[in-house]
Amino acid sequence: MLEILSVLGYDYKTAETGYDVILLLKNNRFDLILLDLELSELNGFETIEHIRRNLKYPENTVPVIAMTNKDFSSDFSQTYKDEGFDGIIIKPFSLDDLDKTIKEVLHQSSNSKVFSE
Repeated sequence: MLEILSVLGYDYKTAETGYDVILLLKNNRFDLILLDLELSELNGFETIEHIRRNLKYPENTVPVIAMTNKDFSSDFSQTYKDEGFDGIIIKPFSLDDLDKTIKEVLHQSSNSKVFSE
């Protein structure tokens, strides 16, 4: 994943656990979060719930893309939208698929709310 993000030209920080994601978000400004649903300690659903409910603006408004190996028949399940995710990418994914998803979510976010890194 780190190699893919580097090839695509994105700057990034990594986290091992859901708690690490929350700590990074409290201490840094991000344009986007790629959140694996299988994180340890707090899974992706628990992590996004904490982000959306317990953090203050602007940390709680950062767009989040769920990364999962579960396949869906539709492009983006209503369940994930209801949980607070802004996009979803199914593993395994191609470099182009990831880049397209990131750009779509960032574009949607820039049209719907104002925040900066």
